Amino acid sequence: MVKSDILDKKPLIGFFPDFSGIGETYPLIKIAKRYRELGGEVVFFSHGGEYEYWAKELGFQIIKIKPDASDIFKYLKEKSDEDLIQLIKDEALIYKKAGIKLLIQTSIFFSCLISPRLVKIPIISVVSGSTIPNYYKQNLGTFPDEFENSFTRILPYFLKNRIYNSISLKFAGSGIKKIKILAEKLNINIESKYSYDIMLGDYTLACDSMDFLGLKPTRDFPEENYIGPILADDLFKQKIKIEDEVENHLKRSGKSILISLGSDYPKKLFLRFLKIFNQTDYNVIAIYTTNIKEIELPIVNDNILLKKFVPSMITLNKMVDLSIIHGGRGTVYNAAYSGKPVIGIPNITEQQYNLDCLIRHGSGLRLSKKYFTEKNFLRTIEKIFNNYETYLKNAKHLSNIMPKPEGDVNAARRLIEILKHL
Repeated sequence: MVKSDILDKKPLIGFFPDFSGIGETYPLIKIAKRYRELGGEVVFFSHGGEYEYWAKELGFQIIKIKPDASDIFKYLKEKSDEDLIQLIKDEALIYKKAGIKLLIQTSIFFSCLISPRLVKIPIISVVSGSTIPNYYKQNLGTFPDEFENSFTRILPYFLKNRIYNSISLKFAGSGIKKIKILAEKLNINIESKYSYDIMLGDYTLACDSMDFLGLKPTRDFPEENYIGPILADDLFKQKIKIEDEVENHLKRSGKSILISLGSDYPKKLFLRFLKIFNQTDYNVIAIYTTNIKEIELPIVNDNILLKKFVPSMITLNKMVDLSIIHGGRGTVYNAAYSGKPVIGIPNITEQQYNLDCLIRHGSGLRLSKKYFTEKNFLRTIEKIFNNYETYLKNAKHLSNIMPKPEGDVNAARRLIEILKHL
């Protein structure tokens, strides 16, 4: 970092994360921190959400935007076009009064894609590289587990994957149609035609490594827009040491397994995993989140340690023999940097694509949530452990070729470059 970069005052920019999700919050928090370190001014906009406290703890100004996070989709469904247009105008006025030069967002609420344009403020979207059109154009999307049925399961993978990639690029759902209708009533031209364009801003930054994704740069999505991975670990520097309770549990004889499924994973399936592992000799550390109350947790045997929070997931991934994950971007990168094998059971399509990147590197296996069975689950774990040296070698190779996780640093510098050309 050049000293003059720190001293030069840089324009005020706004950040609008979805504070209800940890995976959507910490990338923007970290980018904002880096931009501030480079001399930039920052303000956060918020619909509320559990992780809003991170921005408060770091001393960022927060401006509330209606409606509340818990009412967003209900609001869109129940309000008239006139009500929605007024909301867009009110939101645009808030941006104008704040005086921001850019809006960086991960929020998928429709107004974020219209209101900044009403007051000529460029939008920068921060997304997963597996959700941009280039991913489908380069035929990397796989047929979603959630869409599988008795007919599709008999089709060869290469065929249904190719069909799905083609359809995905040309699909236009009700969301994009609604946005275009509202934008037209406000005399705003939205160029996006298809649903997978919806997250694209005037600039779109992918929190990914191109090599990890298997993507090549293109004219519309150049290499500098792949900012690289952003990890959450250093947000918890004051608590970074793994607890003695965890270390002692992993000293037990036998294979060790980590379960980390995120806050949006079906509670019933997580509890089912606990029931299955209660009947095994595997030493399990199971991370439960806000979607499960402590009173709902079952009584488990000594081979299972239940934890609500672990400060360094990368460190813990490195300590266990195998991780069972859902495929959130942060969780997948924690696994990639750890150099240990995984079994992925995605909850949504984006998580499936993130897991596919690990699978293509030979670091593990993916299972279906829709057709999940205890027998197949245990058989897959045995398959990993029976061929452990191969999976471990591949996982270690992947960790060695991964770039430094400096997506937040690269993003802050990219923002400054974009500001120079406005």
